[in-house]
This record gives sequence, structure tokens and C-alpha cells, in this order.
Amino acid sequence: MDPVATIRRIGFRKWYERQLIESHASLVTLLLCGLTFAILLDEVVVATRAGGIPVTALAIVAAAGVIGTFAWRHYITVLERAERYGERSTCATCTTYGRFVVTESGIDSIPGPTAEAVAPLQVAWMRVRCKQCGATWRMPE
Repeated sequence: MDPVATIRRIGFRKWYERQLIESHASLVTLLLCGLTFAILLDEVVVATRAGGIPVTALAIVAAAGVIGTFAWRHYITVLERAERYGERSTCATCTTYGRFVVTESGIDSIPGPTAEAVAPLQVAWMRVRCKQCGATWRMPE
């Protein structure tokens, strides 16, 4: 879902927490796929030496490799996006963390380092206003 719409609906702090949970769930998936990959690859090697070719085990090894690759990419991109927004979530004037209202948003037409860092995910900029002091700033930079 679009980060701006979600931040408007549930607030930055909850959005940030959910992004971290989602990214770390992908990391757990990656670790489980890696474990499955290693165990079954060992079984394939043992079975091959015994003269058989375990097709099912090979298919599961391949699936674990593919799923693990996608889980790794998802982990990195979601975590990077959350960190990009998180870096600018503190008001520079009153140092209040994550308490702001989104006043304006858009998508940069010229991709910058933020868009390149989270390439498969859509990244949007937001103009925000602090609920504490009323200062405005843009995030992410």
C-alpha cells in the first residue's frame, strides 16, 4: 500500500512499526528458506551418491532458493524505505518524534537516491506539519 495513504490513516509511528515487523518477517522467511535449502541440499547429495535422483527434494531446494531470494529483496527494500522516512521523522524545531500531519504529497518525476534505493517499491515525498509546534518539512529528502 502507498506509504503516504497509510501514514495519513494510522499515523507515522504505527506505520513505521508495521514496516519493521513486515521486513523482519521477511528476514525470518529468508532464514527458514536458507535452513530448508541447506538441509535438503545435503539430502540430495547423499541420495545422489547412493544412486538416486530425488526430484521432489531438488524441486523444494529450488523453491526455497527462489522464495529466499524474494524474501531477501523484500526485507531490504521495506527496511530501506522505512529508514528513509524514519530519518526525517523528527521535527528539527521542537525534536518531537513522529507526530505530524501530512499536508501535501507526490512522487518525484526524476528518480533520486531514495527512489533508486527502494526500486521495486513506490516512494513518495510528503510535506508534513508538526503537531507540536507547526513547523513544516519534506520527507524523505
